[in-house]
Amino acid sequence: MKKIYLTSVSVLLVLLSTVSCSDSFLEIESRMNEMETDSYKTEDDAMAALVAVYDALAVQNWICVPLQSDIFSDDQYTGGEPGGGMGQYQEQERSVISLENGAARDLWNKLYSGIYRANFFFYKDGDIDWINQDKRTRMRAEVKVLRAYFYWDLVRHYGWVPIIRETISDPEAYKSIPQSTPQEVYEFIAEDLLSAIPDLPLTVGSNEKGRITKDVARVLIARIFLFREGFAKPVLGVTGEWTDGTTVIDKAFVQTMVEEILSSNRYQLLDNYADIFDWENENNAESIFEWQYSEKANSSDWASAWGIDGNFAAVFYGPRSPVGDPTISAGWSFGTISWSLYDEFEAGDPRLDVTVYNADVKLTGYAKGFQNTGYFAYKYMALAAYRNTREPDHNWRINYKDMRLAELYLIAAELFLDSNNGKATDYLNEVRTRSLGDAAAKTSITLDDIYHERRVELAGEGHRKWDLLRRGLDYAKEQIDASWEIPSVPNAVDFQGRQFDTNTWGMLPIPASEVRLVNPGMLEQYVPAF
Repeated sequence: MKKIYLTSVSVLLVLLSTVSCSDSFLEIESRMNEMETDSYKTEDDAMAALVAVYDALAVQNWICVPLQSDIFSDDQYTGGEPGGGMGQYQEQERSVISLENGAARDLWNKLYSGIYRANFFFYKDGDIDWINQDKRTRMRAEVKVLRAYFYWDLVRHYGWVPIIRETISDPEAYKSIPQSTPQEVYEFIAEDLLSAIPDLPLTVGSNEKGRITKDVARVLIARIFLFREGFAKPVLGVTGEWTDGTTVIDKAFVQTMVEEILSSNRYQLLDNYADIFDWENENNAESIFEWQYSEKANSSDWASAWGIDGNFAAVFYGPRSPVGDPTISAGWSFGTISWSLYDEFEAGDPRLDVTVYNADVKLTGYAKGFQNTGYFAYKYMALAAYRNTREPDHNWRINYKDMRLAELYLIAAELFLDSNNGKATDYLNEVRTRSLGDAAAKTSITLDDIYHERRVELAGEGHRKWDLLRRGLDYAKEQIDASWEIPSVPNAVDFQGRQFDTNTWGMLPIPASEVRLVNPGMLEQYVPAF
């Protein structure tokens, strides 16, 4: 993680970095108790602990959430080595997910690692010799937002999950923490986000890029609101209002919040879409929140990637053994672009060439892997100019653009679609005309228009799965199944038997390894197909 604002190094950070994605949250508790030492006393120690929580969000390895989400959707296929690799992704793609699925297990453990780090920050907060109380207040708010993000990932992937609100000194006590309902998880997320916003800054300085602001929390609320309305209510049975017990987060609340950001001029759409993903133009005017990465540590960690500061995921995207284009670096050919996504772009849309790398046109040769379409995800593809010398596969410096202004315009378009179509249309046109010009502006829009614009604007950024699910399981199945209707290609067998089973709800099973560790009845599967 590229931490421009982080200069402190402490024993705590070193210890935290030893926690692996493969550790269960019970094992993490036991090991983290060893860190309760007298060294946790200074504001620098607190900063190191905060960094550790950020790292739990940004770690990109074998369980890269944006990549997994796009592979699940109609935008990308698993791909990989000839014959097929990454069985944990292919299981999701086939809607036949084992309770021993490695991706489901590692994601669960990564998220509970982050939650433990967040809770540990609060647990040791009182031991810090705070000189600056404003710094303390801000850090606490950041940790709340990060914890909310972890629970958001848990509830949208698994549904019924244990809420762990604080550090528990007895590891055995974790074995008896019951699952909470999705409704309870959403309420806890609301508590953290709403209580954090007043204590966060509106903006950060150039030496603090990547730190959470009020707007990061607000965009997260807007995303969660749309998913809760479209998926959690009809599929998981979440009922009633979304609230922290005091404030109701309804459509009017989210509309007001989103419009405040849009009218503030704190962010601007870049004139050139390609500039958003330029490696030399990170944290630009369009960016609301980026996960920060750096190649400077030049580190290696094949087992878990928790010790890596670079963006591990970049190597997944490129073609294998490419010949003829010196600008790109060889990759592992995962996440191949579907014909369905390629065909979604309108003629002349410059976003196509920024999103899709056409290897059959740009290369004189490459090794064709599993589910090869000739199309590769380009936005985060590893580039030769940024390849370093030691374990280069892991140490890519490109940031993940988690939240940017274009997405917020499209969220606003959806929020106002029914009540003020003119306003919704204006918001969508801000994004559409940036790439296609004023002549392409719409005069009125439908939900299909918004979904089209979201698909081509945000492709390869991990949003499509969640868009499909929140529009309904039947809609998701229709779109995903259509992406398996492929042209006549020599490797057609690679794409067979992978239609979406709505009985899985597009979710992951709670890992069997966790079920075995806790007391009987504490973790149960609620998704019918599992």
